[in-house]
Amino acid sequence: MRLRLSSLVIVSMVLSTLLAVVPMGSAHAHPHAWIDVSVQILFNGAGKATGLRERWVFDEYYTAYAVGGLGKNSDTKAVQSKIDAILHDNMKNLEEYAYFTEVEHKGKGVDFAPITEMSSTLLGGRLEMTFVVPFKADLDLSDSPLTYSIFDPTYYIEMLHADSPEAIRLQASPAGCTYRLIKPNPTFEAVGLAAALDRTQTASDGLGAIFAERVDVQCP
Repeated sequence: MRLRLSSLVIVSMVLSTLLAVVPMGSAHAHPHAWIDVSVQILFNGAGKATGLRERWVFDEYYTAYAVGGLGKNSDTKAVQSKIDAILHDNMKNLEEYAYFTEVEHKGKGVDFAPITEMSSTLLGGRLEMTFVVPFKADLDLSDSPLTYSIFDPTYYIEMLHADSPEAIRLQASPAGCTYRLIKPNPTFEAVGLAAALDRTQTASDGLGAIFAERVDVQCP
């Protein structure tokens, strides 16, 4: 699925007024926001891949804006109520853009079913959002690998797998299934283009893909 979303729309729909809290030293060069991603590739009893459970941990600046107005003395119920509202707004806005997630199998894009599982909380002072992206059809990886990427197509937001051994997991997969994380290898030209863009400029949709990580999952 081809994603089309300008950086300004991303700010207004997904990260809202993040610009107001990003330090002035970050006024130039993409990216302007950061999300640490963890993914579980889900399998059913028949050994087929059924979806991705994604965990996004937003940077401190977006978290500070999102939970603004909730002081240390705010009760737990009020805090969770606001976090739940943020979750539902973000998921509704991201739905049209396939949750910044691209999955391929047998050389074709994989369609998603509606999300039925999602939650959010504060984790070490950072907003965390977890949700499951189900595939419309279960995928047999024995003859062809699954490949996924999670990224903002305009690279306004940098989305990389968390620096943790738990960042990628095969959940209930058949024996012998493996994954391979492929780091991005942008050209000097792409790095220079990203460095030249300020927060009011819109990058092409292809820029984010250049800086995106890719994960290949294959089963014997």
